[in-house]
Amino acid sequence: MIHVATVHWRDDRWLEPQRRYLGHNVEGPYRVYADLEGIPGDPPGVDVATRLQVDGVAPVVHAAKLNALAALIASAAEPTDILLFLDGDAFPVAPLDAFLEQTLARYPLAAIRRDENLGDQQPHPSFCATTVAFWTELSGDWNPGYMWKNAAGKDVTDAGGNLLGLLRDRDAEWQ
Repeated sequence: MIHVATVHWRDDRWLEPQRRYLGHNVEGPYRVYADLEGIPGDPPGVDVATRLQVDGVAPVVHAAKLNALAALIASAAEPTDILLFLDGDAFPVAPLDAFLEQTLARYPLAAIRRDENLGDQQPHPSFCATTVAFWTELSGDWNPGYMWKNAAGKDVTDAGGNLLGLLRDRDAEWQ
């Protein structure tokens, strides 16, 4: 089972294309968990619609929403299930099942890395896949924090920074 974690903020225009492309490019079973802050109702194609709150307050940071969705998924999923993070305006454009099976058999995590953004080194949440077991064991965290030097020689961090630090601490090779 693939569990898709996605955040849509105050705009529903990407919900239908994301649902359609998932339908075209995922053969096996999947569930979509979408945080829909500022979007009314429960749109079609979303299995679990949330308007997440932490301590009674909606998280304002994208990373906090992703972390909360991952915790929700982990509480309901099998350890061997796949956890797939997709930005709200992202969707697969090619079949995913075989790619995920082959890639996650070799690497514990696969993600976009934004090399064109002054050499960003961290996994990016626009597309990231791992197993529920690895995310939980790693105590996965999308927050910025862990720092690296960018191509301009400046110390930077961004969403996925802490995830990069956790992977490096474990010497976990990722794709």
